[in-house]
Amino acid sequence: MSKPRVNTSTTAVVTLTIELTGLGSWGPDCKTSQVYDQAKEAALGRLRRLFQGDPNGVRVVGAVKVKSVTTDTEAR
Repeated sequence: MSKPRVNTSTTAVVTLTIELTGLGSWGPDCKTSQVYDQAKEAALGRLRRLFQGDPNGVRVVGAVKVKSVTTDTEAR
């Protein structure tokens, strides 16, 4: 007796971590909280534009991490 044949369908979900740079620059009088808020929004906006029109959708499923880098521009 032969085994019954089963037709299947398979999909996949991929979760990945990406790093975005070049999201803006801020002056010396800018508060760190403003840097974090604006960098986060700029990154999310870039991703939305990148995947705009994708019929399958893309969503952020993890915490958004922002790292600010401060560079001295003049010697004191």
